[in-house]
Amino acid sequence: MARTKEFDPGRALQHAISAFSQKGFAATSTEELMSAMQLGRQSMYDTFGDKRALFLKALEVYVSESVRAINAELRAPGSPLAAIRSALVHFSERKDLSSTDGCMGINAICEFGMRDEEVTRITRRAANAQRHTLLDGLKRAQMEGELDARTDIEGLADFFESTLAGIRIAAKAGKARPALKRIAEVASGAFADVQSSVR
Repeated sequence: MARTKEFDPGRALQHAISAFSQKGFAATSTEELMSAMQLGRQSMYDTFGDKRALFLKALEVYVSESVRAINAELRAPGSPLAAIRSALVHFSERKDLSSTDGCMGINAICEFGMRDEEVTRITRRAANAQRHTLLDGLKRAQMEGELDARTDIEGLADFFESTLAGIRIAAKAGKARPALKRIAEVASGAFADVQSSVR
C-alpha cells in the first residue's frame, strides 16, 4: 500500500513560489527551497522532481493564479471600461506586491528572457490568456459605444499590460503602497480619457 504523504503538496508549492519570487531561479538554492517548503531533499524530489522541475511547476501555478484573478476583474458585469480601470487599481492593492515578495513571473522573464523554451511557453500562454480576455472587454466597449470603432485596442492592451509590469517592478524596487495605487489610478484615468473622447 502506498504511503500517504505527510505534508500538503499545494502548501509546499506556495512556499516554493514565495522563495523563487524573492530571489529568482539561479539565486535560490535547493537548501533554501527545502527550508521554505519544510521538506527533506528526498520528499521534495519524489513529489516535484529536481529544482528546475519544481521551478517550472511553481511558475505555471503562479502565472495561472495571477491571470485568473485579473481575468475575473476584467469580466466583471457592467461597463467594460470600468472593469478594466477597476482591475488596474485592484491589482495595485494586491497583498503580494512588495519588495520582499517580488513577482515570480517578472523574475522569470528578466532572468531567462526568451532563451528558455519551457519558461517562455508558460509565461506566454498565461499572457495570451490575459490578453484574450482584455481584448474581449475592449471590443465589447467598442460595441457598447464606450470606445470609438477606430480606437487602437491593441495599443490599449499593450498599455494595460505594461502598466501591470511596471507596478510589479515598482513594488520590487520598494515603492510604497500609496505610490503603486497612484500609478494604477493615473493609468486608469487614461482609459477614462479615451472613453470621454467619444462622448
